[in-house]
Amino acid sequence: MNNSKQLPNSSQLTCARTQHSFRQQGGFTLVEIMIAISIGLLMMAGILQISAASKESGRLQRNMSFVQENIRITTEILGRDIRQAGYYEDDNPSDLITGLTPFVEVSDPTTDTSEDITADGGDSDNDQITITYESDKDCLGQDTFNVGEEADNHFAVNHYFIESERLMCRGNGADASQPLVEGVESMQILYGENTDGDPRSANRYVQAGEADPDNIVSVRIALRFHSREHVRQGVDNNLYALLDAATFDPVATDKRIRREVTTTISLRNSAR
Repeated sequence: MNNSKQLPNSSQLTCARTQHSFRQQGGFTLVEIMIAISIGLLMMAGILQISAASKESGRLQRNMSFVQENIRITTEILGRDIRQAGYYEDDNPSDLITGLTPFVEVSDPTTDTSEDITADGGDSDNDQITITYESDKDCLGQDTFNVGEEADNHFAVNHYFIESERLMCRGNGADASQPLVEGVESMQILYGENTDGDPRSANRYVQAGEADPDNIVSVRIALRFHSREHVRQGVDNNLYALLDAATFDPVATDKRIRREVTTTISLRNSAR
């Protein structure tokens, strides 16, 4: 009797190895795949939301910086010129300068900015102001001219007004006006008069056409600025009012940021 074991042939070995390989290989079920995809989509949605919020925050910060910088520049330009209004050194006794006033051609309310005048715009329209003082350069850096054939004094005549929501200036060194600051929506101006004998302060503020140039000791300017882009999240329900101008109510679709600023500037060279 033969007790020896019969060895498996090659086909049996191959089949065994294939079955063993199938037992070792494992895959994901359909449920597991769907769960993984869902988690991935949630993570992607979160990343996109964070990215969008970061982008929107950046836009908001840029526009707020735009408004703040424009406020700083505008108040600096107007404040510097108004403080110098009426300044001169009469250094030629043989040809005295007469009839010089800090503000040129004070007139009745008008919206015409083609002439160098100082006037109220009326209602909610923008005001304008023309300032003169001794200087070799006007507001645009152009050379100014002298007063009188014998005079050694050069005077700047700077006309400030609003056009297309920009602060404009036209100097007497050139005929063309140039924009100085963007995003200036409104400019309102009142003139502080001293009528009670106190030379240091104004006791009333009036429009340009109502003021006596000899009594003006200060100028009060109110400005409204807006951002370059529509970055507000909701409707602007604020009512804006500058000095004597009519109230301004933005339309519902206007989502720009707005800021108002009022400053009072004392004249260093007033007649009083």
